Amino acid sequence: MTTASAQRDVTAEAVIDRVKALIPTIAERAAEGDRDRSVPAEIVAALVEAGVARVLVPAAFGGAELGLETWFEIVHEIAKSDMSTAWIASLAMHHPHYIAQFPLAAQEEVWRDGPDVVIAASIAPVCKIEPVEGGYRVTGRSPFTSGINNSTWAMVSGFVPGSGPGPDWRFFLMPVSDYEVLDTWDVVGMRGTGSNTIVTEGVFVPEHRVLAYADLNEGVSPGSKVHDNPMYALPFKSYSSLTFSVPILGAARGVYEKFVAWTASRVAAGGAAVRDFTSVRVKLSRAAASIDAAELMLRRILDTAIGPVRPTEDDRARAMRDYSRAVELAVEAIDALVAIGGSAVFGASHPIQRAWRDVHFASTHISLNPETNYDHYGRLTLGMGRAPQNLSY
Repeated sequence: MTTASAQRDVTAEAVIDRVKALIPTIAERAAEGDRDRSVPAEIVAALVEAGVARVLVPAAFGGAELGLETWFEIVHEIAKSDMSTAWIASLAMHHPHYIAQFPLAAQEEVWRDGPDVVIAASIAPVCKIEPVEGGYRVTGRSPFTSGINNSTWAMVSGFVPGSGPGPDWRFFLMPVSDYEVLDTWDVVGMRGTGSNTIVTEGVFVPEHRVLAYADLNEGVSPGSKVHDNPMYALPFKSYSSLTFSVPILGAARGVYEKFVAWTASRVAAGGAAVRDFTSVRVKLSRAAASIDAAELMLRRILDTAIGPVRPTEDDRARAMRDYSRAVELAVEAIDALVAIGGSAVFGASHPIQRAWRDVHFASTHISLNPETNYDHYGRLTLGMGRAPQNLSY
């Protein structure tokens, strides 16, 4: 381990202020990222320079160790202007938090030259895993690897065969030299995330660069035994889907703020002020309430995760339920605002239509699936236990 650097004393306020200073540029270049299917490299570099990549990195490796609440605030702020950039920033903070829970030797490799390392991941367990002496051979095509264009390390996932009575889901960490990136990301929403596909062909991954999902999920990973900060020993599901739900919340909040500014001076086709219509004011208020309710839910998840009492299985089930419901509320709010705005918001250069596309697309993320998450909460509430196929809970 290295000694803590001067960045150890950087405050959350200082990092957030530096990120806020980048917001005008992020907003200005959002359309470029949407067009090119990748957040501009200069934006990613500026976020790293602001300290984003080291927010959750252990102090022992020069990280700021600022906590999940700082992660939340940064992502929420960026998403008001561009959800794709917020998504990338969210992962740039969260993935180092994963790394801090790998065996110490893996952490030393990743942060050998300092904590400003951008790491991508494809968590779906699609790779074929072959145990070999000293580690594993990993083969597969791992999709949806957001931010891979600007990353120097990546994690992929698969089940280790024959290692126990049930599926043994593990994450495999590798440097950029070990994988190929396939340009597969051409979608209608979240285009700027550049979520391309990682190709691995029999890549050797040593044992120390492997992390068991079960250990991560229960907060008993190798890294949790190395670092004293309790944020490295939290049950994974008590906080993990903030990665995807907070950008959606921030985007909805940004649309609301833009819509209010626009509607205050907008004139309808007949010459009447749009704000004079009772129906507009009622729908605007309902959308605001939905966004506030979504934020309250997500902040309760955060507060429970980092609180003095370790999150229970019931807490985790409630968190999964509330991720889904918060996202539903955000989608409902943005849909209501777009309906009031009408065809005017669908101009190709209008930021609201991009946010609308992004929110709808991101809401389909598997970790936010309402059918699965509500069922899990319902099963525990009714004393049925978790469904056997739900390995991630």
